[in-house]
Amino acid sequence: MRRLAPWAAVWGLTLALMALTTTQSLQRYRELRSGWSWDLAWNNQWFWALVKGDQTLSVRPVNSWADEGPSIWVHTHLDPIRLAIVPFYALRPAPETLIVVHNVLIWLVIPAAFGLLRAETGSDALALSGTALVPLTPLLGPLVWNDFREMEFAIPFVLWAVQGFRFRRKGLAAFGVAGMLACREEFAIMLASFALLPPKAEEDVGTTFAWARTAVYLAAAWFLFAFFGYEHLMVSRGVPDFYLTHVGEPKPGLAATGREAWDFVAFGLGSWAVLALAAPRVAVLALPWVWAVSNGRWSLSQLADWRWHHVRYTAPMVATILAAGLIGYARLGTLALRRRHGWWLVAGLWLAAAAGLVAARRDLHARMDRIDWPISRAEAAEIWRWVDRVGPDDAVLASYEVSAPLSSRRLLFSNRLWLNFPRHYPVLDPEFRWIFLRKDDVQPEVFTSQGFEVVYRGDFIWIYRRGGAR
Repeated sequence: MRRLAPWAAVWGLTLALMALTTTQSLQRYRELRSGWSWDLAWNNQWFWALVKGDQTLSVRPVNSWADEGPSIWVHTHLDPIRLAIVPFYALRPAPETLIVVHNVLIWLVIPAAFGLLRAETGSDALALSGTALVPLTPLLGPLVWNDFREMEFAIPFVLWAVQGFRFRRKGLAAFGVAGMLACREEFAIMLASFALLPPKAEEDVGTTFAWARTAVYLAAAWFLFAFFGYEHLMVSRGVPDFYLTHVGEPKPGLAATGREAWDFVAFGLGSWAVLALAAPRVAVLALPWVWAVSNGRWSLSQLADWRWHHVRYTAPMVATILAAGLIGYARLGTLALRRRHGWWLVAGLWLAAAAGLVAARRDLHARMDRIDWPISRAEAAEIWRWVDRVGPDDAVLASYEVSAPLSSRRLLFSNRLWLNFPRHYPVLDPEFRWIFLRKDDVQPEVFTSQGFEVVYRGDFIWIYRRGGAR
């Protein structure tokens, strides 16, 4: 029983966090304040079309190197983890199911962190203390609230892969690597960097070379043949060229990148970045990901506006710095226990780390508190009242901001980008029964002349209904 007690505590914390943030995320969804509703609409329609539909998308996000759909298999990323989610989605096909799955998968980082810490220290108590710091990680809050993002699911798998590589546990390494690669193609690059990951124990150079060679070969095969091969066959023969051209687009200067990197490291990861310095050969794996996200892809300042959902791009950086920080904490804690009154030193280390994480977390949440949400909670409640009246076979035209709740159907279009326009727009075919648009998008006469009536006039959204709708 004593051996099971630490794991019981770990899983108790994990389940509590899953329940807490799932409740928060679902509330944000009901208030129409989740990450980016059009992306969630696309993800939900993808699953819905596979489980209940004809495997055809009308919700089609635009990508810089290719466009999604209309077949669900014309997909601009390689993320087969979604196939493992299908059986759970089939139990209740709805956006809420994806939000629950999102929260459950990300918080597997708690048992993954405990396993890594216990392997590094051999101490349940020290491992539990370090694991208790993980929920304080500043960027984890925005990440778990961010709808459904496969890229973020990789975080616990990265920790398992790091543990498997450092301790030469083939089964655990294979499980972690498979999970990483299933989340998105970028993690093949991370896998290649594991060739630099130092083993925990000394070993002969042949073993080190074999593990490094396997990491590089597998990463290259996945990225070049699995990802580029899939895109070549299913999307376009030119995707590899377009993808590489996209990577080579002009970037900000060194000074601007450095300022963004400092912001990400100091406020996004807080104390984990300092603890990672105690494990420099592991921390070096994070440098490409800090650079990648800081070099024009996103800015932490955007947590204060509608672009906050791009926080998903920080997932590889969070995973690698967290892994290095956990190993750094394990090393410092182990050194402290070798000294007189070692547990007092560990307590001081823990309190200092917790204080740094809390301060950084408070800063990030203050940024998110400045988001100017276009739809009030009262208006969101009224919009939901009308969403619930939309029939399962009704075609809908909707603004991006309210699209996710309407996405469990075959035909959902918007009027923001041409790819998402219904044909003949603004003239709508007879199958369109509902319109949910921003009030200033189109003059009402355009739709009322087609038989629609305005049934709700909100501060942001106007709702139109055509005869035959409930």
